[in-house]
Amino acid sequence: MVSVKYLILFTSIAIFLISPVGAASRGISLEPIKKTPNLDLTIGTYRALIIGNNKYKDPKKRWPSLKTAVNDATAVAKILRENYGFADVKLLENATRRQVLQAINELSSKVGPNDSVLLYYAGHGYLDSETERGYWVPTDAVGSDNSTFLRNSTIRDELNVIASRARHTLLISDSCFSGSLLSQSTRSISPGFGDDRYYKKVASKKSVQIVSAGGLEFVDDDYRSSGHSPFTYFLLNELKYNDRTYLTATELSRNVETAVSNNVDQKPQSGVLQGAGDELGEFIFIKVRVAVDAQGIPKDKIKVDVRVVQDKEPGVKKSTPKKPKKRPIILPVPTL
Repeated sequence: MVSVKYLILFTSIAIFLISPVGAASRGISLEPIKKTPNLDLTIGTYRALIIGNNKYKDPKKRWPSLKTAVNDATAVAKILRENYGFADVKLLENATRRQVLQAINELSSKVGPNDSVLLYYAGHGYLDSETERGYWVPTDAVGSDNSTFLRNSTIRDELNVIASRARHTLLISDSCFSGSLLSQSTRSISPGFGDDRYYKKVASKKSVQIVSAGGLEFVDDDYRSSGHSPFTYFLLNELKYNDRTYLTATELSRNVETAVSNNVDQKPQSGVLQGAGDELGEFIFIKVRVAVDAQGIPKDKIKVDVRVVQDKEPGVKKSTPKKPKKRPIILPVPTL
């Protein structure tokens, strides 16, 4: 039989382990279940198309190959799958103009009304100073022939199609002159940010958001030999060390903008896609895996399970349960 002294000691240790870890650590905050967010959010499938272009084949040598775009794209795809539960992620490496358009069309055809869709691009960008038209530059671009580029207006049109079908749409563009994709609209953190009602409100409203690596300027390719651009380096940093269940696109973009501006001569921008039906909703990243590195607690001693019940794929017949249940419920469960 366990003595009272050891029972008290065990209880004290257990209480310590489920107390929130200090803000200075990059660890996990564990709280009693009664304080855990338990929101009824209607979400569909999280989908992403991730594009990274390194190897340019320009016969006129105007577009040199890049060092980090493919690595950026690969890392973004991985963290979305493993840490944020994206069920449908397509990664395109060194894509041609045709391949990019085909992949966007394929993505559009699968989107359901409650889905959250993210499109990420890393590669060369171009701004025509005479016409003020911006472009993505695919790997089969030829010199100054802009008919071989992807015009921003085309990207906006394709994004409009996705936005008309999805609940939340987010474009992240890590290229030179990517700010030319944005309208003048900006967004700030709402007064009720962080409480349950706020997340439920912005999750239910439509959003069509854009985050760009820079404005009308050149952006760096390799940040301090990290293997990433400055923008994607800090984007990944924010996603990796986020220690909350919910992270909005506005909060993510604000933090990345600050970090990039503090370290390099580059000013990321964010806003909405004009005329695409944005209703001041938010693309919400839901963390389903938490990196543990705090208080000397071994990783194999702490697990956090986040249960996310999603809508089924469009066109799949849903079974009717005997007792209707609210869904989805996001519930982090700390277990030792």
